Amino acid sequence: MDNYHNFGKFVQPILTGVFGSVLLVIFFTGLMSIGTIGKFLPFVICFNTALTGYNLLRRTKNKFKYKRIWGLISGIITVVITVLILNGLFFYLTGGCIIYIMDLFLLISVGFVFSWLGAVLAIRYLHLE
Repeated sequence: MDNYHNFGKFVQPILTGVFGSVLLVIFFTGLMSIGTIGKFLPFVICFNTALTGYNLLRRTKNKFKYKRIWGLISGIITVVITVLILNGLFFYLTGGCIIYIMDLFLLISVGFVFSWLGAVLAIRYLHLE
């Protein structure tokens, strides 16, 4: 039962980051054209992956030995799931993809950096408690 609880603590921040990213992109589609959403997508990803890295370590506290690495992994997983959902959604609605392979590499690198920064912030916060 404890492993299932720990798995939930790992998955919940990732799902929160994915849900936040998809919700913000859907909100932006009501305000601007689809072509300009791609320009704002790295900002959406950087905010939500930083939030994912922070929430993962804040929830798990001292469960992980390599905390920054797990923060990075959670950010990359968040980006990949977000890209899959957004491409599937936009392909279903418009017949085309919104994120191509070079955009994916950019978003993964942004998610990599900002999830690491969120993990560092969480580690410093946990040291203050």
